[in-house]
Amino acid sequence: MGNYIERLKAKLKIKKIDRDQPISAWLFVTILNVVGFAGYFYLKINDIHLGK
Repeated sequence: MGNYIERLKAKLKIKKIDRDQPISAWLFVTILNVVGFAGYFYLKINDIHLGK
């Protein structure tokens, strides 16, 4: 059981961000997710249904 917990901790451990990755791409993805969630909640609050 202890080995399982150690492996789970290793998988869930937050890794350092690589400095070579483009920051602008991460900002774009983050902003796109925020806009998507805001739109979802706007539709839910105003009771707007996109399907039939």
